[in-house]
Amino acid sequence: MTYRSGGRYVGWAVFSVLFFWAQAGFCEDDNPVPSSHPTSAWIVSPLFGLVKNESLKTGNSDVSPEYGLFAMYASPRFIVNNTTFFTDVNSSEVWGNISSISLYGDSKANLTWYLGGSYVWHQVTVDPVKIRIDEPLGKVGLVWRIPSKHLTINPYVGYAQERVHTEVSVSTPGGTITFKSVDHSDIVVYGISAYWHWRMLGADAKYYLSQNLDSETLNQHFRVWGTAMFNQKVGVIGRFEYEEQNTTRDTSFLFGPVFVF
Repeated sequence: MTYRSGGRYVGWAVFSVLFFWAQAGFCEDDNPVPSSHPTSAWIVSPLFGLVKNESLKTGNSDVSPEYGLFAMYASPRFIVNNTTFFTDVNSSEVWGNISSISLYGDSKANLTWYLGGSYVWHQVTVDPVKIRIDEPLGKVGLVWRIPSKHLTINPYVGYAQERVHTEVSVSTPGGTITFKSVDHSDIVVYGISAYWHWRMLGADAKYYLSQNLDSETLNQHFRVWGTAMFNQKVGVIGRFEYEEQNTTRDTSFLFGPVFVF
């Protein structure tokens, strides 16, 4: 495994903003806010599951546990969230963190806008190589709500500057020598999402293309979420994802509880 771009996790915020928010009873007219319910909330979800990493060059694959922790503050027009994750796959120790902020137009309009930004930090260690990825991303799109179908559609575009820092440490008789390099890439993201929710159930499907303008590569990503809320405070969530990279592809499934405060 070389590395999995932070783009794999871009979009957690977009889904979480619209879908968790709807589940908490915030945004759709057909799911009104009870008079005793606050107009903002904190949401926390620990996630557990498996990830399969496949090398497109060698055909080798590995399956490993994956762990994540998602936290979000949501209000009708402003959202901020953070996700931390860890896995150890193909002899690679992988850590990552994604912070995101979103601003929305009229929360009651059937058609409105949103602006978003995120910052991805991602580190992969395969002795003697350490790779760190930094990826700031900006996004703009539309939110189209269809209350009669309990459906929200979200087309969007995004632009990111990805920086990949590589360190290779080599032991010699005179000591350890470290070689460092930095690669820069411009990435454009084209995506569309569909969110459905009814009463205490919900689902989200997302498909997007990630175009690296420097390497002239185009990779596809597909993600599906499903959520069942037992009440406005507690529920469960499942997440399936397939993602392509230049030299690898990943398939993962995560599951965990959802807590609303």
